[in-house]
Amino acid sequence: MRVFVAGAAGAIGRQLLPQLAAQGHQVTAATRSPAKAGLLHELGADPVVLDGLDAAAVGEAVARAEPEVVVHQMSSLAGGSSLRRFDRVFATTNRLRTEGTDHLLAAAAAAGARRFIAQSYTGRPNARSGGPVKDEEDPLDPSPRSTAVSLASTTSSTTSQLAWLNGCRSWPRPSARSRRCACRRGSAASQQARWACR
Repeated sequence: MRVFVAGAAGAIGRQLLPQLAAQGHQVTAATRSPAKAGLLHELGADPVVLDGLDAAAVGEAVARAEPEVVVHQMSSLAGGSSLRRFDRVFATTNRLRTEGTDHLLAAAAAAGARRFIAQSYTGRPNARSGGPVKDEEDPLDPSPRSTAVSLASTTSSTTSQLAWLNGCRSWPRPSARSRRCACRRGSAASQQARWACR
């Protein structure tokens, strides 16, 4: 199978590439760093260097690879650990998970890919039962801690389709300025939640 992995030089991508290659898949691996292309080749992939925020570059690379599956692992988290500057640390990652996702989805559709797999994160809204891996079918925590997020970089339609934080299924349309929002859960019986922004 032909697989295109975007963000392949990251923590997950470096583990995924050798497994895909060992199973005989033809893998094209994208990174934004020319210095990491050699590593991707050593891990069994055909490397391509591109900026995940450049729609044309993403479209061209995916079209050349003709993938059946596109895997989205793009982020910009290496070295970023300051929660005091959360917005700044996550600014590029937020863009990659919104604009970059839009670019990859469009490129995958244009190339005729039949699967699109994206890295995701749910925080702590799931009930603390079952195993550590959760999906959309797992129950939500009936009494989660209040969670605040900055919406400065999360205004795209992709975010509104993918956002799921503490059960808030609708995503407010923030102004161009950064807004602080928190999900407020309703009663456990109603399972309703809403965004409260200030």
